[in-house]
Amino acid sequence: MDSKYPCMWPARLRYGLCDRKNNKRLALSDLVGIVLMGGKSSRMGTDKSQLLFSLRYNSDDGRITQIDPESTNSEVLSSSFLPPKEKNAPITLTELAHTKLKCYVDEVYFSINKNQEDLGLKNTILDEYEVEGPLSGIISALRATKRAILVLGVDMPLITEQSIKNLIKHRNWDLLTTTYYQEETNTWEPMLSIWEYETLPCLEEYFESGGRSIQKFLNQYGNQRVPIINKSEFINVNTMEEYKNLSLS
Repeated sequence: MDSKYPCMWPARLRYGLCDRKNNKRLALSDLVGIVLMGGKSSRMGTDKSQLLFSLRYNSDDGRITQIDPESTNSEVLSSSFLPPKEKNAPITLTELAHTKLKCYVDEVYFSINKNQEDLGLKNTILDEYEVEGPLSGIISALRATKRAILVLGVDMPLITEQSIKNLIKHRNWDLLTTTYYQEETNTWEPMLSIWEYETLPCLEEYFESGGRSIQKFLNQYGNQRVPIINKSEFINVNTMEEYKNLSLS
């Protein structure tokens, strides 16, 4: 066993988080949600986390309801944990991502940059590296929570609850991450992924050595690949044109 990379050891050996007598993982409530929203949004020209989605608040029953019943995301989502708004007030991409994660975890945090501190969000985690790509936000989140994290990028509004549930179902506790994978292009989809807390030492070593590519990191270490159910969900909204094409405005 290579002691140089202890983060590659099985989790039960590294941290003793296993019932050795019965060879079962202890039922730990360790997974927290992270809305990854601290990017520069340079191609968008404005903070895309505050763009509006085609959903509206329904103040009568405290839920978010869909405007267009034929839209891709037609499910009704709980919003009791979001700031109160007037009836029919629009929902931002940040609020949408938060809502979807909250269906599966008790705690959700917002990974932000310094320019987003005045948004008035609670449970924020400031990117320690002043926006060095998604890896810096993930490292900051792991350090702050000291727990495994369920990451959802704020710019992926078409992700369904089914895909989140399927990812959690396929979680591999003894690998660094559980991530959707595009077989056709041989690329990872890390903006919906699970990162074990034990990943942190390897991430820090990679980052401090100059590594910034999340794809290269995932290729370098052992990770759980999850086949994508519907690849049309994994669309990033990076430009205003993409935003308008998805009919989100």
